[in-house]
Amino acid sequence: MQLVIIEWRDIIQTSGWETEEEVKCPTIRSVGWLIPQDNTDTIKICNTLAPEDFDESKEDKEHGITAFPKGCVTKLELLSYEVSNVLG
Repeated sequence: MQLVIIEWRDIIQTSGWETEEEVKCPTIRSVGWLIPQDNTDTIKICNTLAPEDFDESKEDKEHGITAFPKGCVTKLELLSYEVSNVLG
């Protein structure tokens, strides 16, 4: 799976005395593994990959899924990484 950073604009609502100029949609960045989708209006990532039922003989399954409407996504950055044994 491809590791990505998704940059997206969020919705904000206020209930105070803020002026129109003070209220702005924040830009947020999320990191995860991109879940392949077929012709959909949603981009999904997961934050954890684990074998199904924690059985090492089974394939990894996506957990901790976040779904983004494509219209909110402003940038999708593909990441590269190298697995190393930092624990010795």
